[in-house]
Amino acid sequence: MSKQSGFNLIELMVVIAIMAVLAAIAIPAYSQYINRSRAVSAVVITDPVRTAVTEYAMMHNGGLGNISNAVLNMQSNDIVDGSNDVVSVDVTGTSNTTAQVVAALADNLGSLTWTGTYNAANGHVNWQCTYPSGSGLAAYAPHNCTAA
Repeated sequence: MSKQSGFNLIELMVVIAIMAVLAAIAIPAYSQYINRSRAVSAVVITDPVRTAVTEYAMMHNGGLGNISNAVLNMQSNDIVDGSNDVVSVDVTGTSNTTAQVVAALADNLGSLTWTGTYNAANGHVNWQCTYPSGSGLAAYAPHNCTAA
């Protein structure tokens, strides 16, 4: 009589149960990692745009009322080209001394908005990052972003 070797059904079921528990822990952690990387990607992608807005404000003594992607020659699709995390970046002048840079994140995660206010006294633009209150971005937004 020959002896057979291998795994029995109970051993296989235990291994499958362990793998299921590990997957249940890993998938939400991976999702949080992806969402956090999307928010960080928005910061990185919008940095040159915010720099361009700052330079424009310094050259035009504020004058941000008519600023847009077209004025800066920075089209949204060119800014986010190659990014899977940020869908669009839009620049809008909201007043003569204030402009907004809005980055819409992938998978309807929401958007991060940087509001730049020109300070005529020192010629600088001060930036404030916000996200919509009640959105899922509260857990993923950079530490200097606040709910609007």
